[in-house]
Amino acid sequence: MKVTPLQLDCAAALALAAAGLSELAERTVVPRPVILPLLVLSVLPVTVRRLWPRTALAVVTLASAVILALSASDPAPQLAAGFVIYLIPARFPRRQALWLLGGTLAALAVGLAVFATSHGGPQIGDVRAALASLAENVLLVGGSWVICYLIMQRRAYTRALAQQAERDDRIRIARELHDVVAHGLSLIAVQAGVANWVVESQPAEAARALASIEEISRGALREMRALLGVLRVEGDTDAAPDLAPARGLADLNELASRVTAAGITVALDVRGTPAGLPPGLDLAAYRVIQEAATNVIKHSGAGHCQVTVSYETDALTVRITDDGHATADSTDGHGIKGMRERVAMYGGTFEAGPLPAGGFGVTARFPA
Repeated sequence: MKVTPLQLDCAAALALAAAGLSELAERTVVPRPVILPLLVLSVLPVTVRRLWPRTALAVVTLASAVILALSASDPAPQLAAGFVIYLIPARFPRRQALWLLGGTLAALAVGLAVFATSHGGPQIGDVRAALASLAENVLLVGGSWVICYLIMQRRAYTRALAQQAERDDRIRIARELHDVVAHGLSLIAVQAGVANWVVESQPAEAARALASIEEISRGALREMRALLGVLRVEGDTDAAPDLAPARGLADLNELASRVTAAGITVALDVRGTPAGLPPGLDLAAYRVIQEAATNVIKHSGAGHCQVTVSYETDALTVRITDDGHATADSTDGHGIKGMRERVAMYGGTFEAGPLPAGGFGVTARFPA
């Protein structure tokens, strides 16, 4: 049987009432008909602390302060006040919760001050007992408040981390979709233009362009399905996820062939011995080359593109240059920004801009 929060609070109220009754019997000289209503007021609101936390705290605090003032000797710590105030940081803004904490401690301090002066004026023993009880109540009430506050801060921090991770995942997926769609559509647009231009004069060339469009579109769809497979709801067993290995530098020859088919000659130069790279870095390097090649197709008007991949001892460097026309504005697009963000994720350096001899160059260096 599951214990509900209300049942837990009722059990706590009964325990606090039993403890308070034994303490009051020993430490007060007030008649029982007077002290019992105060005891009830000091513990009964515990049962509704989740419904009306501020009201419950006010009633418990005032009743506890009166009990402290009526104590005969060594006032007992007010456990009910510490129990009720535990929820305050979780239910109210920090500033308001601090005010409630301060008001609770002030009310208890007033009750102890009355106790210290109620036996024929201030007595050394009563003052010491009042100060000791004040310290106990400050530790009890303040400690309870601080514990709840720290727990709430920890939960908020955990939620913030989860939200940041979710945002990062969305950005990553959006970046991948942008690269896949932009590259595929750019190639399709070029091939469609070729097919439209030669459909009457060179039907065979038009058929080749249409076949290339079909191949490019199917490849882009496969990549999109693989990417969106990570968004499946966990536990969905209706269909198996259509996942495929992530792209990497091993796929550069295929990429170069597609770009060449779009009318731009691609020269691929791999230097050094290809080393095993982490999958994320391998994909990031591939996407940088893919996005740079897409920009060459869309914006440069180039006829030739040089792709250089250098495997070094402590780094991987990729460089893409073309012989097209470039301006300073060529570095302001979303594609350039996306490439720079990809490289920065792995602590690398990124440069993009017009070349002195003409054309445009993109260089990304990833630490190995």
